[in-house]
Amino acid sequence: MTFEKTYRDAEIILTEGPFVERLKSEFNIEMDKRLNHVGLIYSNPEPLETLYRQYIDVGQKFDLPVMIMTPTRKVNKESVKFTSFRDKNLLMDSCNFLHRIKESYGSYSEKIFIGALLGCKGDAYEGKKVFGKNDAYMFHRQQTSLFDKRKVDFLFAGIMPEINEAKGMAKAMVETGIPYIISFMIRKDGRLLDGTLLSKAIEMIDKEVDPIPVCYMVNCIHPTNLIQALKHEQNKNSPYLHRLNGIQSNASLLSPEKLNNCDTIHRDDFDIIIDEMCFLKDHFDFKILGGCCGTDEKFIHSLADKITRNNYSAIQMKGKQIKI
Repeated sequence: MTFEKTYRDAEIILTEGPFVERLKSEFNIEMDKRLNHVGLIYSNPEPLETLYRQYIDVGQKFDLPVMIMTPTRKVNKESVKFTSFRDKNLLMDSCNFLHRIKESYGSYSEKIFIGALLGCKGDAYEGKKVFGKNDAYMFHRQQTSLFDKRKVDFLFAGIMPEINEAKGMAKAMVETGIPYIISFMIRKDGRLLDGTLLSKAIEMIDKEVDPIPVCYMVNCIHPTNLIQALKHEQNKNSPYLHRLNGIQSNASLLSPEKLNNCDTIHRDDFDIIIDEMCFLKDHFDFKILGGCCGTDEKFIHSLADKITRNNYSAIQMKGKQIKI
């Protein structure tokens, strides 16, 4: 079954939780500052594989499709240039690493979808304009052109904070013929970090590329902040908002700037976060659900358990009902 068909037919698709902070806090692993954890596929694959399997095992337990992604958000021609991995094919080696894991799951492997993860050139938590649209396209096609559609089920642009680079990334992804998703970094005011209204960003990309993304998502935002963002009048009333269909939830209510400079892990109550994600599923038709900073495999397990038991109607949190 293809990723696009699964996306159309499935009620819920799980995706992964965090890697970098868990590798640091749970395994005391130091990583290349330019590339994060991708080099572990060569030097220390066991902890990385452990985390992937934890997330996949949750999907298998609840018989849900699960999306896993290559550890390559920071991999590009420039970031690799001055590292010890400059002669390695990090992108395809990462795909092969995930395929080996996938193939060990027998019949359930048909529900495991491998995504090629890419990211912005600059700091995803700042939103500064690094490229114009065409320059972004030329830069990112150096990475997207290396992926083989036989090895990946989808492409995923993670935590994109600025509209011009997101447009260029989308254009580069289109050329591959591989289904793709654009996931934004947004504030609770309903805008990308560069100030672009979320619904307007979706509209601009949908009008400029063909085929359009499978859907749009958001990364690294607490669902409380996302719900507030979606209540913005121009977002709420936009016909393009229905194209936003997923979240990888941060466990912290902090702003992107504070998250970027924070040395400690901030965690809200997992039950509250999960209840709000269920609210997003019911009221905004969110389909792809997973975790980001501050979450772990226990969070993903609790999320899958609550979603599949459908026991979250009339959600109440600390005595206050969620309202659109």
